[in-house]
Amino acid sequence: MKNKLLAVGLATAILSCKSGHENKRIQEAFDSFQLEEGLRIDLIAAEPLVIDPVAFAFDENRNMYVVEDRGYPDPVEEGAPPSTLGRIAFLTDTDGDGNYDKRHEFATELTYPNGILPWKGGVFITCAPHIYYFKDTDGDGVADIKKTVLTGFNDTKTAQIRMSHPILGLDGWIYITGGLNGGSVTSPEHPERPAVTYTAADGRFNPETFEFQVTGGKSQFGLSMDPFGHRFGSSNRHPVMQILMEPWNLARNPHLVFNESVQNVSPVEAEAVVYPISKAVTTADYIPSLMGKSHAGTFTAASGLVVYNGTALGSAYQGNIFICESAQNLVQRQIVKENGPSFSSAIATEGKEFLASTDEWFRPVYAQHGPEGGLYIADMHRKVIDHPAYVPEEMRDKLDFESGKTDGRIYRIVQEDFDTNKDDKFGKVEKGATTADLVDALSSPDEWKRATAFRLLLEQKPKDAISLLAQAAVKSEQEAGRVRALWLLQDLNALEATHIQQVLADPSAAVREQGAQLLTSDNPAFATANAALLKLADDPSARVRYYAAISLGNRNSDDAIQALAKIAAKDGADKWSRAAVLSGLSGKTQAFMQAFKASSPAEPKAYAAVMQDIGRLIGQSGSLAESRSFFTDLISPEAIDSWKISAMLGLTEGMSGRRKELATVKKGLLYAVNGSDASPQLDQMLERLKEIALKDSAATQLNAIALLGYSTYPQAEATLRQLLDARYPPNVQMQAINAISRLQDPKGGEMLTEKEKWKSLSPKVKPAVVAALVTNNVFIPVLFQAIESGRIAAAEISSVDRVRLMKSKEASVSAKANELFKELEGGDRMTVYQDYKAILGKAANAKAGAAIFQAQCAVCHTYAGKGGNVGPDLSGVKNQPADALLLHILVPNYEVYPSYQSVLVKAKDGSAVSGWVLSENENSLTIRTATGADVAILRSNIESLSNSGLSLMPDGLEKTMSKDDMANLIEYLKKGDAK
Repeated sequence: MKNKLLAVGLATAILSCKSGHENKRIQEAFDSFQLEEGLRIDLIAAEPLVIDPVAFAFDENRNMYVVEDRGYPDPVEEGAPPSTLGRIAFLTDTDGDGNYDKRHEFATELTYPNGILPWKGGVFITCAPHIYYFKDTDGDGVADIKKTVLTGFNDTKTAQIRMSHPILGLDGWIYITGGLNGGSVTSPEHPERPAVTYTAADGRFNPETFEFQVTGGKSQFGLSMDPFGHRFGSSNRHPVMQILMEPWNLARNPHLVFNESVQNVSPVEAEAVVYPISKAVTTADYIPSLMGKSHAGTFTAASGLVVYNGTALGSAYQGNIFICESAQNLVQRQIVKENGPSFSSAIATEGKEFLASTDEWFRPVYAQHGPEGGLYIADMHRKVIDHPAYVPEEMRDKLDFESGKTDGRIYRIVQEDFDTNKDDKFGKVEKGATTADLVDALSSPDEWKRATAFRLLLEQKPKDAISLLAQAAVKSEQEAGRVRALWLLQDLNALEATHIQQVLADPSAAVREQGAQLLTSDNPAFATANAALLKLADDPSARVRYYAAISLGNRNSDDAIQALAKIAAKDGADKWSRAAVLSGLSGKTQAFMQAFKASSPAEPKAYAAVMQDIGRLIGQSGSLAESRSFFTDLISPEAIDSWKISAMLGLTEGMSGRRKELATVKKGLLYAVNGSDASPQLDQMLERLKEIALKDSAATQLNAIALLGYSTYPQAEATLRQLLDARYPPNVQMQAINAISRLQDPKGGEMLTEKEKWKSLSPKVKPAVVAALVTNNVFIPVLFQAIESGRIAAAEISSVDRVRLMKSKEASVSAKANELFKELEGGDRMTVYQDYKAILGKAANAKAGAAIFQAQCAVCHTYAGKGGNVGPDLSGVKNQPADALLLHILVPNYEVYPSYQSVLVKAKDGSAVSGWVLSENENSLTIRTATGADVAILRSNIESLSNSGLSLMPDGLEKTMSKDDMANLIEYLKKGDAK
């Protein structure tokens, strides 16, 4: 293909060509673009040369491998065989004009390939359930080596929820997304190895040994790494997430309940705003009678992000993150800023996208670096990009899922005056490059060239590179060049303590943090660098201190503990920094606490947060004598500082899983930890806690209420009753409900179900009461009595909880539940749906629907930035067909993402919690309950866990409203706030 370069006009104008393209459809595509000022967009490949591109990669000679997912969407019919239309195309530019003009069928007969990475003259290809390695050894452009190197990745979900996006890390491992999925992974190359079984998480594998490991992260279709190894993923509603904590670091301390790995960098869900210029953006717009009012949307299909560090856009764009939004025909640019150990990002220009199109067929799905420093974009080019599995069955034949299956484009975006012949003069990477050329290329200002040189050196491992790399690690003008040289020394087993010492003294924080990471293992060969590591506790960069904390946690010296205490005093209010410190304290908690108390005064919030976690660790892992000694210090007659309340709560929570070790007392766990019912000091403190619970504010009040849950019901009843008054904010009321539940006294259940009390509960608070009633064995009879008396409607109990009670192993519970819930659970939900479809053609009132949403839905769901965060954010559903909205309201279990399936966890102390798994690692998991509260539980404290496979959303919502109300609700969801 010999396409002329096409230039971009002003940012506020639609893109126009300097000269027309011979293909009318392609010319129309160019005419539809709006691009930032001063840039141009070049077409470098199009149909029939490429079809349905979803990923691509360039080898060192600028040849391009293109992943074509021609079979998408995969069949929705259960048992239907997968397509084998997937291909890998090998494209070359035979005349050097920057446009690809020759195609080879590198690989064919694949199912749904979605990612690619060059390696040793071939490529790794992600195509669940496999990762392949294909290579052409005879130069005909067709792979003749075809190996499955890893297998067992789940492929039971739809094709867009699968493992993808292989990227090469600085440590020499290849990282992949989990696609919100898991697997049981083995390597056919190493049948002696056991399978690595995991649920939704990202992973990595060694390209030499094919060892597979589970990593932090829950990315869907998007993974990128900046020049310093910071890893960023994306999922539909979360455009930019940083994978900040790895599970092997948290696993160092089996008593630490923290299990998060991902920090949202960008605004997410309702706040993740996009500004499309196309008229048709999602499924609803293909059905005129179902169109909602046109509004600027939010991310619904974020994918294919890249942290751009090329040269062809100009320095102002370096470090920016570009995210594809295929559903709304645009690519967004976000500017990144440092934010403690992590980052934050926001759209570059409010109200306007980096690249947008009026053409609804423009479907950008993947962005990447490439030769000459450009930003390259894959356009899958489909009329409908949505998967039919997420469309009501009766609507599927109305949508055109086929059009575009013969199309596909790949674009390059550069500065308007970009010169393809301009070179950066730093080494070279193409065929014939010497070791010196490759090392020199590490100092290129362009990321693609640096990354390619890094990969080639990693593949070749040339011994003559070591001295050159040692110089580059210190002298390269590019921070990224120094970093890559340093890691190559590590990857080549040539790293020395002197190299690390030099790096730890680097003027760049981004370089110093690499030195801290390379000292993660307490390698005796690097002992002379330990002094420099200790000094990082005083580093001005929070990110350097974060990585230093992780490394210091692997050392057992007193100096290391002192340094960790310093970091905690500075950064303890930040949960990631706190986790970095605490994860390294296994067996060192007491020593750290003494050092922390003796360190320079900490910021009050940091001190309270650290002491609460320290209390929890002592309670979980310390001896009974150590725990009681700490407890005695906290109830001393001195003033009750907020940090003491925090520490006491942490200690008591930690001890709650060790009740069998404690003597039986009458006054509850607080007194059991103390060792006796007779304690005037504890009596006085409990009275003071009641006062604080009723009068104080913020965290101190909530912690005081939580502590009342470890006393007894008679002691706490009067205070907790007052806290359920509507004068207190919902978070205070819900904390009181949690305390009542923890006390496990039937009288507490009776108080929660009193007629006047029940009627006074707000929609946000009532689900907390329901959760307490259905998960606490002593409250279940009280719940049944309240339903029989009419104080509570059976429909107010979710289908998940109704079914759970109906299937209870307790015969009396099962019998009564079946009696009470038979009518609700016995009907066919699809029959209800069909009956209600008649309302969709009627006139409705969005303003009235807003009131219905606030009363029935807002406690769990956010819409237009308002509401709860229990279930999915609904801000984007205005673009969904009304049929689909009605279906998911009336049949909530029609389609439930694994991440929103309800689980019930019973703890060894007799308590229980239900909700969905927010995060987990090998030590613990965190449950988000129906109230929006997050509860972390150590796996060692879990008695049982059951997954219903169902949604938290209740069936029977139609019983709480009229058909007119339902019509108004759907009208509101379709049109937004009525003005």
